[in-house]
Amino acid sequence: MSVGVTVAKRKATLKWNSVMQAEIFRKDLMPNDSQKSRRGFPTEALSITEVIPYLLRTIVRLLVGTISYPVLIEILKAIYVEEGEKKLIRTGSKPTKSALALITGMDTRVVSSVLANNCDTTINPQQISPEYTLIDTWCSDPFFMDHSAEGPAILPVEGRGKTFQSLVLKVIGRNITVKTVMDRLLKSNTIEILNGDTQEVKLLSKTYTPVTSDIAKLTDITFLEASRVMGAGIHNMNAVPEERVPQQGRWTYRLAPERYREFRREARLLIRNQIKEGEDLLERFEEEKKQPGQLTVGIGWYQWGDHETQETGE
Repeated sequence: MSVGVTVAKRKATLKWNSVMQAEIFRKDLMPNDSQKSRRGFPTEALSITEVIPYLLRTIVRLLVGTISYPVLIEILKAIYVEEGEKKLIRTGSKPTKSALALITGMDTRVVSSVLANNCDTTINPQQISPEYTLIDTWCSDPFFMDHSAEGPAILPVEGRGKTFQSLVLKVIGRNITVKTVMDRLLKSNTIEILNGDTQEVKLLSKTYTPVTSDIAKLTDITFLEASRVMGAGIHNMNAVPEERVPQQGRWTYRLAPERYREFRREARLLIRNQIKEGEDLLERFEEEKKQPGQLTVGIGWYQWGDHETQETGE
């Protein structure tokens, strides 16, 4: 086979991959027995329900241990109602409470409550997680404060009354052990254990930081970039073909693990060169001054795979 024919065949394969990638990816996400159990389910709905756990798992991996489930649910309620309202308006329907309840699957009383708060998604820092709430109570509840020092008291670990155990019981409840809470706060350098005649707990920081600042920044960037990728996809769903924006991916299922680091180095060089070209393109189109009515546009690059850092030795 000639080189030209080989290249042409390879390009044809890549083109096929770009057309079939969503179908292949969807099949890889769900086990065969699960697919069989859903026979008769509408194909479009089946595709969505298969991909959602994959997407949500990635999001939860970033959120777990930082934002509690109840807080996330409250945020989702507000966003569901707000986006439901926008969708009804876009389709020419009146966004009544009844229509919103139907499109979101919520009770009309919940919809009314969310609308009364103007679909507010603001998070009270003291409610982000049980740890935040515990620290806030420790610093604000007169019972757990040292009034001579005008701050949180140093608390004995166990016992009734003014103790760390009582604080945990009041804020978090009996289902979580005191040791679990202490270990979590110790790991984040939020508290210090004082070993004397009676073991005591001292609050070191009034700000709970479950992740380091660099991880927090990377988390923000990750969510921001993910939202942009999804934004491009949503735009393409609602746009005519000639107005769709580039939103594609390429991958192989046949990479030997021992060559992963080599591939990553090559991918990094490729992307670095493309980033420079993208910056040059943006500079050519960017206006000198910020003015009302200007648009925000951008290009993104990333490399992904079903690997974990520890599996590659880096």
